[in-house]
Amino acid sequence: MPEISDDELEAMLERRPSVREAKVADHELMVKALEHPTRRKMIKVIGVFGKKKSELQKEVGVNESIFNFQTDFLIKGNYIKIEEDTFRLTDRGLVLLSNI
Repeated sequence: MPEISDDELEAMLERRPSVREAKVADHELMVKALEHPTRRKMIKVIGVFGKKKSELQKEVGVNESIFNFQTDFLIKGNYIKIEEDTFRLTDRGLVLLSNI
């Protein structure tokens, strides 16, 4: 097996994903977001009009730690955003909503 030079190794580590690879990763993240029943329910409850944090947590019916974990996942995936005390779907979140 040929030895890899330091320059080649550095180039491999700095390589950005191709457009196809990025699209596949994005699709996998969307599937993961929709696989979890709590996240699906959050997306549905927020809907097109948004929902206050207290209302969302009450309607979803989970404790604070699960609520925070699931909303963090959706925020990091750019599916929801918080405007003041209201959770709203982003454009990506609306795509998820249309697939539920």
